[in-house]
Amino acid sequence: MPWFKYVPVLFMLFLVLPAVSASQVNSPLPCKNTIKVGYNDWPPYAWQDPQGEAQGLDVDLMRAFTVYLGCEVHFINVPAKRSHQMLRAGQLDVLMGATMTDERQNYALFSTYYRDEELRLFVLYEQKDQINIDKWEDIFTQKLRLLVPSSGWYGADYQESQYRLEQEHLLVLSPDSNKSVQMLIYGRGDMIVGDTLAMPYIASQHQRIKLVPLKLVLDQNHIHLMFSKASIKTSQLEQFNHAIKALMDNGEIARVINKWQQMTLAKQSNMSRLNSPLTTLYVSP
Repeated sequence: MPWFKYVPVLFMLFLVLPAVSASQVNSPLPCKNTIKVGYNDWPPYAWQDPQGEAQGLDVDLMRAFTVYLGCEVHFINVPAKRSHQMLRAGQLDVLMGATMTDERQNYALFSTYYRDEELRLFVLYEQKDQINIDKWEDIFTQKLRLLVPSSGWYGADYQESQYRLEQEHLLVLSPDSNKSVQMLIYGRGDMIVGDTLAMPYIASQHQRIKLVPLKLVLDQNHIHLMFSKASIKTSQLEQFNHAIKALMDNGEIARVINKWQQMTLAKQSNMSRLNSPLTTLYVSP
């Protein structure tokens, strides 16, 4: 083919390439520095494996978002309360699995939601036929003791009646969800409040017991990434929102969530009840 037939193509590339380069130079980078992501042990969403690596559903999604944007990411395991203090100070850039509240918006930016959360009450499998709750008030009329991890959001009904639960000696606070499960085993409470995916996973994987959810749904929320106002700009947030939309549209988010849902069901069906609680670490799938 004569060389001059390539001239129109070369001319068009000459016109297009400068425009693309200019767009890249002028657009803000989503992460000039490594993104510092705080997390605490909340399986199956996030936890630290025996090798010190972050694992879990939210961890997988965060890695997918940063790979899409070309970012480096560093996961830092910290207690829940300290992680919010570090985010406020800009020592952490992102927290995963966050519910948006007015108080948190004072010091954090929130991405568009990337998954949903459902909160329910759980009982031991052996007690599934003895305990039935149709409405929140049944807790008080039946005098059922409620085990609640001390940190987290557990719905408007709980928030509004927390003082009443304390006054009627129906509230038993625990340090975390795993301790709640242990206390349930030892009869310190009748029910646990928790996330519909996390609570059965923790019970089966850590304590080797099966929990059954009651039909009452306490709350349903959109879940977001939570960015530090001290270290992340609005332009960077917008690029993460773009990544979330792209991975939602191409099915990657749904694939990751489905993988962990199936894994949780498999662990519940394969576990066996032991006579005493285990103290083993969570293991990577």
